[in-house]
Order: sequence, then structure tokens, then C-alpha cells
Amino acid sequence: MNFPVNKKIIMWILSSVLFMEMMDSTIINTAIPEIAKSFQTYPVNLKLAVTSYLISLAIFIPISGWAADTYGTKTVFSTAIIIFTISSIFCGFSNSLIELSIFRALQGFGGAMMTPVARLIMVRVFPPSELVKATMYIFLPALLGPVLGPLIGGLITTYTNWRWIFFINIPIGLCALYFTQKYIENEIAEHKTKADIIGFLLIGTSLSCLALAIESIGESIIPSYIIKVMSSIGIITFIMFIFHAIQYKENSILNLQLFKYRTFKIGVIGNIIAYISTAGVAFLLPLMFQIQFGMTPLKSGLLISPMAIGAMVMRGISPQFIKKFGFKKVIFFAPIGIFFSLISIGFITRESSYIYICICCFFLGFFNILLMSSNGPMIYVDIPKNKSANATSLDITIRQFSAGLSVGLVSFLLITFLDNLKTNIHSEEGIKSFHYTFFILSGIILLQIIASFGLKKNDGEEASRGAS
Repeated sequence: MNFPVNKKIIMWILSSVLFMEMMDSTIINTAIPEIAKSFQTYPVNLKLAVTSYLISLAIFIPISGWAADTYGTKTVFSTAIIIFTISSIFCGFSNSLIELSIFRALQGFGGAMMTPVARLIMVRVFPPSELVKATMYIFLPALLGPVLGPLIGGLITTYTNWRWIFFINIPIGLCALYFTQKYIENEIAEHKTKADIIGFLLIGTSLSCLALAIESIGESIIPSYIIKVMSSIGIITFIMFIFHAIQYKENSILNLQLFKYRTFKIGVIGNIIAYISTAGVAFLLPLMFQIQFGMTPLKSGLLISPMAIGAMVMRGISPQFIKKFGFKKVIFFAPIGIFFSLISIGFITRESSYIYICICCFFLGFFNILLMSSNGPMIYVDIPKNKSANATSLDITIRQFSAGLSVGLVSFLLITFLDNLKTNIHSEEGIKSFHYTFFILSGIILLQIIASFGLKKNDGEEASRGAS
């Protein structure tokens, strides 16, 4: 299928922006030890810079659709690119952990507006007959972002300065902004939806307070009384949001009525378990490789990249697995593959061969995407089409928040084991703390098997037959 020149340019714009956002979610991981040295702080404290980005995404993604419908796709998309690019510059010039975390949160706000609106532009520009192929051209290059992120981050940090991992967003952002202004139309929805401002403020306050409180457990950065206050505010506003969502039903910014659908509920629970048990691994491995094994950021990035490669391989063949075995069997057996992958990673030592490390990382990414590719569609199999947008917002919010919690969890476990062993992260004994943390994560993923018992044999049968 040959696309007109303007549509090809739009595909390039969307793909480059998605690539930038997806790369940015992983590029910081291999630079964490060097950033910690620069800020003269404990490496694990850098979790705040990682989770602030993820939590910001979780908070602001639900309002992206309303913003695009109200102010126009081009306006919101352009503004998001500007915010993302400028905040990248600020991240590069940060001189403390607090500064970096604040600007990463601003980056997350830009990403929250950028990625969903890019999908919306794609749907509006390309008719159904062109959409499948356009999706492939747009998202395949973008999927290279998580693969190249650790490599580029490691390369830059090893041979230049960690600040350049943020500055590389400048040329991408400026080019995307220029072509957006020239080739993308500002489409405003004819029937504008009313924003649930109260719901947004309640859930935004709740998620941010709870996340910050959980991240700060066992740390001395924030006084304990402030943590208690934030926890209380987070819990109170969350309860208030639940009552608000029950009253507003489908009009709530996050439609909790969707949990009445059994497959949606099981799929969401599965995603929470999967993200909590695996999302923190990309944060933990660079710390172990660089601090414990003395590797360069580049070598660390090279050893982690098979995780993303395994994910890309499985992404291409997962529909065949689902079609052959069905959702219930895949959701039952995929966690077993993740379990053994995490256990294997938990036995990595200084003497482990690079081949062994790469194989462990490859299969973790491989089985993780198999599970995600099953939980993802399962969420939508029984959801009416007119509620699919609500389901997407709720699903993405929960996934991003769970990913942020995972980073906080692995940090808490690591520090706890270090304290119990009466050692520190730089000592030889410290490797045990990493191993124990991976073993705990491997146990968490087995909860997914229990969740799969709630599925019926024929759940998603029609969707699995359509997989190809």
C-alpha cells in the first residue's frame, strides 16, 4: 500500500515521537549509578527520578483524550512535544535528586499528553483500510525505543556525560514540532465531553501522595511525619474518589463500573501482578551490574538489551500462542516462564558468563510480553465498544502506577535485605540482597496463576480465534 507523501510524513512524526517517549522510559536506568555519583546520593534513591515519570504518566493520561477533543489534536500534541523537550533540557541541567525528579515528572506530563494523542491522530488520519499497515509502520520503529534505550544510555554515560541522555531529545523534539505544525491538522471533536475535574483532582492527589509515601518508606529523605500526612491524604482522597466514581458512573474520569466485567477485572489484576513483579527489574539490574560487578554503563546496557529483544520477538508471535492455546492456558503458563527467568537472574554472580546473563534476560522479556499480550486483550473481550476508551484510560493508569510501585518495591526490598545482612550495596556480601530481591519478585508473579483460575475455558475464545 502506497501512502501519499503527507501521510508518510505524519507516520514519521508519530513514530519518532513515540520512539522518543518509549526510549526515555528506559534510557535513564543504565545511567543511575553515574547520576548518583554526580548528586552524591545513594544509588537506590534515584528510584524517585524513575517513579516520578511513571506516576506522572498514570495521573495525566486519563485527561489526554478530553484535552485533545476540547483544544484540538494538533494543539495538544504540539504542546506536549514542547513540554517534553523543555523538561528534557531541565533534566539535563539538574543538580540534585529533587530537581531531577520534578523535571522527570514534568516529562511524564508531556508524555501523558503525547503518546495517547499520537494514537488518536493516527486513527483520525488513516481510514480503516489503511490503519493496520499504518500502525505497523508507526509502532515497529517506536518499539526499538526500549531496546536502544539501555544501549544509548550506556554508550553516552560511558563515553561522555549522563546529562546527554536527556539532551538527545532536543533535535527529535524540534523536528517533530516543526513537521507537526506543517502537516497535522487541528481536529476538534464536534461533541465535546465534559471533563471530570473533581475526579481528576481526587485521583491525582491520591496517586501522587500514595506513591511518594510508599517510595519514601525506609528512607531518610522525607521526614516520617510528612510521610504519614501524605499517606493519610492519599488514602482519604482515594476513598473520596471511589464514592465520586460510583456516583458519576460512566462520566467519572476513571470508570470503576468496568470492574463489573469479570474478564476485565481478572485482566487488570493480572497486569498489576505482572508489572509489580517485573517492571522494577530494569532498574535493579544496572545497579547490580555496575555497582556489584564493576561493569561500565555500556556493558550493563548491552547485557540488559536482550530483555527488550525477547519482548519484540514474542510480540510478533504471541497471537499464534493465544490462538492455539487460548487465553486461560497462556495466562496460566506464562507466569511459570517468568518465575524461572527471575529465579535464574537471582543466581547471577560475578563469575556468570555473559551468555547466561543474556539468555536469562531474553526469556524474562519473552515470557513477560507473552503474559502482557494475553492480559491486554483479555481486558477488552467483554467490554462494549462505547466503553473501550474508558477501559483504556483505566487500564493504562493502573499499569503505569503499578510500574512505579514496582521500582519502589525492589528498592525497599534491596535496602531491607542490606540492613538485615548488616552490609552495604558496594560490598561483596551485598550481592545476596539483589538475589533475595529477585527471589521475592519470582514469588509475586506466581499470584498470576491464582488469578487465572477465575477465567473460564472459553473466555476470549472469539478473540483468540481472530488472533493472527
